[in-house]
Amino acid sequence: MMADEALSKLNIPAAKFEVADSLKTVERIAKGLGFPVVLKLLSPEVVHKTEAGGVKIVHDLAELRETASRFLEQGKVLVMEHCSGVEMFLGIKKDPTFGHVLLAGVGGIFVEVYKDIAFRVCPINGRDAELMLGELRGKALLEGIRGQKPVNMKALVDAMVRLSKLPEKLPNLEELDINPLFVNEKDAKAADARIVLKG
Repeated sequence: MMADEALSKLNIPAAKFEVADSLKTVERIAKGLGFPVVLKLLSPEVVHKTEAGGVKIVHDLAELRETASRFLEQGKVLVMEHCSGVEMFLGIKKDPTFGHVLLAGVGGIFVEVYKDIAFRVCPINGRDAELMLGELRGKALLEGIRGQKPVNMKALVDAMVRLSKLPEKLPNLEELDINPLFVNEKDAKAADARIVLKG
């Protein structure tokens, strides 16, 4: 099972995307989605796309052609709608003692540098999700700071509760990461996800 299939089964909205192997196809997809779009290099040689310069937000056709041509020399190109909002990290890890555990954190620097993550044993309910979010040092970003609107907490809580139920449907789940999940005043959308199944 692919990560996008798992998200679909849980009704967790994901950014629209298509994979292309030609410049003509990249252009067609981008025009259908509308600018800006995100281009991601798909190549078995490139594991960490962002660090390798394999992820780029493009704003017009000229920039699209230049970036897509460069990416197509190394592999295929994933063309994805551009999502905005606060970056969140949601994940499930199988712990040898507690079983499946849900992780949530404000994305970007908060997860990577400050390890600002809250944990609960799966499955959780809406109140558990709210308590988890309240534990995060980066929670002010969700509440709206510096003129930003508060995010749609209901959409975020719903995504967390739904994700926490995945181990019931997939007992062989070892790990699932949604990073990032973009949350804004309207909705929450997964922009990237990865899944690891045992066996």
